[in-house]
Parts: sequence; structure tokens; C-alpha cells
Amino acid sequence: MARLSRRELNELCDQVVERLAPTPSDTYQELCRRTGEVMSERLGARVELRFASLRDAPFSGATVRLADGSYAVYCARSRSWYHRLGILLHELAHVLLDHEPLAASDPGGLRRFTPHLPGKMARIVAGRTCHTGDDEREAEELADLILERLTQVGESRTGLPSPEVTPQVRRIADGLIHYPENGKRP
Repeated sequence: MARLSRRELNELCDQVVERLAPTPSDTYQELCRRTGEVMSERLGARVELRFASLRDAPFSGATVRLADGSYAVYCARSRSWYHRLGILLHELAHVLLDHEPLAASDPGGLRRFTPHLPGKMARIVAGRTCHTGDDEREAEELADLILERLTQVGESRTGLPSPEVTPQVRRIADGLIHYPENGKRP
């Protein structure tokens, strides 16, 4: 696929944000789940999100087309759902940009990309490493745009910090939100 113009990327970003339709009460975990739904709609197949420990892997996410036509999207199991959302949006961006993952049913292809890894890990890596550097940059750019818009939408609807901050920080922010911007007490 030819590289998209800035305008086309923005339009694609707007479509995804509209589809995800974040509300003030949504958590990043909920947006992760909806990202999987959007991927399923775009691919016309079942998509399963799999959060896994990928400590020694050279990537934090991968999309693999399984032999039955469904997809497994692997995402690093991070303590931060915001971080997981960023990874899943990157994988969604590959789908939106028509970057084709290597099929897990192609053992020759898997071995070509990952000859030193055991079968299951090879399938994961192959789904990620078949993209070119340009594909990765384009997917990252689109994912960043989507995440930025989702964050802006959330910030414009509420003055509170993200749902993943510690309870102590949330209490402080809740207390400060009632003060006028000029710093004077009401």
C-alpha cells in the first residue's frame, strides 16, 4: 500500500476515534477491549487479545493470523493499561494500513523469519517481523495520532487525571480541581 498523506492519516484516525467513542467513565482497559472489537470488524474475523509476558522478545505486540482464519493479537502484559492501549493501537494501525501479517499456518515462512525460536514464539515473532521499517514507522505514527486524540477527548470531558494514577494522586487532583485558575480560594 502506498504511504498515506497526512490528511488521509487524520481521516483514518478520526474514524477510529469515532468508532471507539470514549466516554468520561471509560478506563484504558475498556478502550483496549474496544480496540480488539474494531480490529475484528476491520479484519472480518474473530480477534482474540492475548496479554503475555514478552520480556525477552524484541517487540511488545504482534498480530498473527491463525490457521482457522481468526487472529491472535499478542500484547505485552504491562501494569499500565495505557501502555497496553498504545501497543494495541499500533497493532490496529497495521490492520488499518493493510500491513499483512505472516500466517501462523505457513511453517516455512515462520522458520524463515525465526529459525532459532520454538514454534509458538516463532509464530508470535513472525507476525511482527514481516513488516518493513517503513510499515513500522507508519503504524507508529497512526497509533500515536489515535492515542493523542483519545487522550484529548478524555481530557476535554473531565479535568481529572487518568484512571491509572495512584489513589493518592487522584485525591490530591480531586482536591485541587475545585480551585480557580488564578490560585485564589473561592
